Amino acid sequence: MSNLRLLVILILILVVLSFIQKEGLGSKNQKKNVIVSTPTPKATPAQTPIPTPIPTLVPSTSIPIPSSQRNISSFAYPGSIILSKSEKEMTLQSLDDPQAITNWYKEKIISAGVNAKSFVTTNTNGNVLNKLVGAKSGFKISVEISKKNNEGKTEISVIYS
Repeated sequence: MSNLRLLVILILILVVLSFIQKEGLGSKNQKKNVIVSTPTPKATPAQTPIPTPIPTLVPSTSIPIPSSQRNISSFAYPGSIILSKSEKEMTLQSLDDPQAITNWYKEKIISAGVNAKSFVTTNTNGNVLNKLVGAKSGFKISVEISKKNNEGKTEISVIYS
């Protein structure tokens, strides 16, 4: 019976060695694909993890862009973080004061040479919601700036059409 066990063990060892050799795990000169994963935080029963967007920092200086080359990126508030962006919509976040952000967008909309503009600013109990719109033939920009009283970050939503 011990010879049978020894034979089974030898067969298993040969199978494992054959697999290692076939997959190239034993070769030192062969390139290997390595997959690196980051651990996912464990959720407690009371909370579910929310995917965090990868932020993109907008440079702190803004260079005017000619109207022939204007796109959604030209309306990114300086120093803000881009949370999402497509050809026509962009969501940003900033630690700046909502009024400073509003003033910057007012100037940006006016400098775009719009014929029609609407600037509505509201502040109720520290909750800010400002809506700015500018339009001219073939161009419309809508900006919404919001900040809740108990939050330090200001959200900026830009729609370009």
